[in-house]
Amino acid sequence: MLLASSNLLVPTSAAVTELTDATFEHQTQASTGQTTGKWFVKFYAPWCGHCKSLAPTWEALSDRLQESDDNDVIIAKVDCTKEKEVCNRFKVSGYPSLKYFADRKMFAYKGARTIDALYDFVTGGYKSALQDVIPPEPSVFEKRVKDLRQKFNKFAKDNEHLQYLLTDFEHIISFRKNAAVLLLAMGAIVGFWIGFIVSLLAFGKGSEKKAKSKSKKE
Repeated sequence: MLLASSNLLVPTSAAVTELTDATFEHQTQASTGQTTGKWFVKFYAPWCGHCKSLAPTWEALSDRLQESDDNDVIIAKVDCTKEKEVCNRFKVSGYPSLKYFADRKMFAYKGARTIDALYDFVTGGYKSALQDVIPPEPSVFEKRVKDLRQKFNKFAKDNEHLQYLLTDFEHIISFRKNAAVLLLAMGAIVGFWIGFIVSLLAFGKGSEKKAKSKSKKE
């Protein structure tokens, strides 16, 4: 694409879409595939040398796709130093990690990082690549547990026994989600009844004091 400025033709780059924890699923619909377009996503870290080397090629790939008949492919990136939730979801362990979402499937790119190789992959080469399982989006319950874990971690970081309890609970969350829900529900019920009993005892003592005070006056 070209832009006229001061009588010169200056090349401009097609935008590479920046995805975040908040926007990833909404925009890509990775779990359902119910969106138009295919997504080629680069999971990266700003300090990574290989990521820096790939950046110009990634932008050039976006330009090339926009100028071709294959402009339904969207080139995107996720900064894993900021968007930890989505990077954990896709188990990103090295940078850059390139994942292609197409035809309601996910493919991890392992080929050469040249513009021609990348272009060939997204425009049809992916069909012969190995398919990866698309991990589901974290549930509201899982997000809530993660938030509580972070808060509890700060509180319990210097207490070894509390850390053991946290580790056990996370194990339950990971392998027995239904049991974890039941555990939390039972905790809420027990807490309710303890509060109810304490309130009754407090009310009973208050009534007893009032009765004694009334008898003394008489």
